[in-house]
Amino acid sequence: MRLPDRYRELILSDLDPGEMYLQLVREVQADRIALDYGLTETIIYACEVRYALDVIRTGPPPQWSNFADPQGNFENLLWPLLDPLQPVRLAFAGSGPYPITAALVAGRYPSAQITCIDNNIVAHLLSQAMLERAGVLARALFLDAFEVDYQPFNAVIVAAMVTGKRKLVEKILDSSQALVIVRSHIALEHPRVISLPSPFDEDGILNGTLP
Repeated sequence: MRLPDRYRELILSDLDPGEMYLQLVREVQADRIALDYGLTETIIYACEVRYALDVIRTGPPPQWSNFADPQGNFENLLWPLLDPLQPVRLAFAGSGPYPITAALVAGRYPSAQITCIDNNIVAHLLSQAMLERAGVLARALFLDAFEVDYQPFNAVIVAAMVTGKRKLVEKILDSSQALVIVRSHIALEHPRVISLPSPFDEDGILNGTLP
């Protein structure tokens, strides 16, 4: 769909990226727009790119801003899953331009081995630069998530905007013993699959609800 002018104005405004995200979602709700992947990507990347550039320009913030999880609910659910897996060997599929989860995991587990994976070149380059600038010990791979060998990992986080989640999760389960943590509902029951709540559907599309 064509991006409405007032959405574009919000994206280019001086608002904090997190507030920009909330206002964009409110506009979507008010307009009763059926979101597709293109508009979802525009809204999310507009926020993540600005956060990543801020870190690259000025260094790591005193506290990381997770605009999609302002209450810290994701972290509260994530730590009980990762704490028993020491040392953490984490793959983050679909990490995006602002790999906030990688930064949070590295802060909690200094010995963790973290690999951020994205097939979007802009997201890859920005995340790589952000991780280096922030001193986060994680590597960034420019690769499709389906092409990765997951056998070395004991945990995989599948990001909210990843498409084809079910097929990817099935590949991970078949090729590794990793715990698979999915950032949205997925219609797949397995003892190693944990689905965490998020305002995204199984195909990576924002459903228009606020966190």
